[in-house]
Amino acid sequence: MKLLIRLHTATEMASYESCALALTLATFGHEVQLYLDAPVFGFLMQPNSRLHGMIQSLELYDMPAAWLPDDVFSGWIAGMLPADLATQLTLIPEVVNSQDFDQILVF
Repeated sequence: MKLLIRLHTATEMASYESCALALTLATFGHEVQLYLDAPVFGFLMQPNSRLHGMIQSLELYDMPAAWLPDDVFSGWIAGMLPADLATQLTLIPEVVNSQDFDQILVF
């Protein structure tokens, strides 16, 4: 199953649980693409936050780099993060076909 999981909430618990779901699904062979919206950027900036550590481990789960919105905040966040975390993030492609995903989950 191919899933797009969009983290849009500004609460750490919801961000953590949705990212944990993504990693769990990837462990069981699902293709999962994370999309991180601006409300979760604050958690990425905190080195001790759960989300910060989980995004660093995307490569271990054979997951692609998480998408960021194509806006000025994304460029700022990518420039402020440690290199090992920034390499796990990329701007969303110009064209995303929602039909490419079996499910789109928004948290």
